[in-house]
Amino acid sequence: MLTFAQQLSFVAGQRQKDETTILAEAVRQGIQSLYRETLIEAYLMGKVSREAFVQEIGLEEVEEIEYQREALNQDILWGTQRG
Repeated sequence: MLTFAQQLSFVAGQRQKDETTILAEAVRQGIQSLYRETLIEAYLMGKVSREAFVQEIGLEEVEEIEYQREALNQDILWGTQRG
């Protein structure tokens, strides 16, 4: 397994960019990912309106998340009724 420094050096070399640029891009992508995860959690907990959520990530993704939530709820219901 490569160290962090080795991984950074490899990515920088392959992309032909300096390591500072790669680190900045990694932080940006990481924050975007964390923001999206946090936004989804907030929506599912009722802390963000559906309208704001749709505006931020798009209707298609919201519908997919809602479908997954409903499927999970149905699975839980099915599992609790069997016992």
